[in-house]
Amino acid sequence: MPAYHKAFVLIKADPGHEKNVVENLMKINDVQEAHVIPGEWDIMAVVNIQKDIVVPGDQKVYNLVMDQITKIKHVQDTNTMVSQYSETK
Repeated sequence: MPAYHKAFVLIKADPGHEKNVVENLMKINDVQEAHVIPGEWDIMAVVNIQKDIVVPGDQKVYNLVMDQITKIKHVQDTNTMVSQYSETK
């Protein structure tokens, strides 16, 4: 069973375009979830990237955010948090 690297990406979107950004986020294979949220940030995306030996997980997350998420139309800014340890039920 492969290991995964999880990250949470907070996104600021142009007003009125939040749902469109969420729809485009869900087209990205490594984006597992996308939520419109109230507050300073408009959207939270949950990213799950398979770990590998050649490229570190943090670098793969960085590449995904910079090469795909920031290029989505109506995305203004991002803030990425990479999980170092987690447990789920």
